[in-house]
Amino acid sequence: MHDIRLKVSYVKGLAEGLEIQDSKLKKVFSEIIDVLDEMAEAIEDLDMAIDETQEYVESIDEDLGELEDDFYCDEEDDEEYDEYDDDEYYDDEYEYDFDDEDFLEADCPKCHETVYIDKDFVVDGKAECPNCKTEIEFDESE
Repeated sequence: MHDIRLKVSYVKGLAEGLEIQDSKLKKVFSEIIDVLDEMAEAIEDLDMAIDETQEYVESIDEDLGELEDDFYCDEEDDEEYDEYDDDEYYDDEYEYDFDDEDFLEADCPKCHETVYIDKDFVVDGKAECPNCKTEIEFDESE
């Protein structure tokens, strides 16, 4: 962008070298050159802002890449996981005991899935299927 400023300075020198006698014409050239000078300065400022923004975006991209590496597994991890039985990776700490007295087992009339619903969610003998949101009725004796 330094080229533009040099060219404007060159034009300014040419205009001064013409030694124009007509004051109106001299004023017009002077104003045109001033506008060109301001435009060159604005372009130079924009160019610097673009460079700074580009550097900032690149640093954000690098940081995001590191986060993706930390939080998302890559294909090697997926292949390694597929080599083993899923039960090996199942954490018993989070296993739910659906035989517990607090859960009711039901077959959904719409999606035909066997669902386990906490008794606290059964209101007036009815509850919502967690899969398809259909109302399931329970026998009051359960």
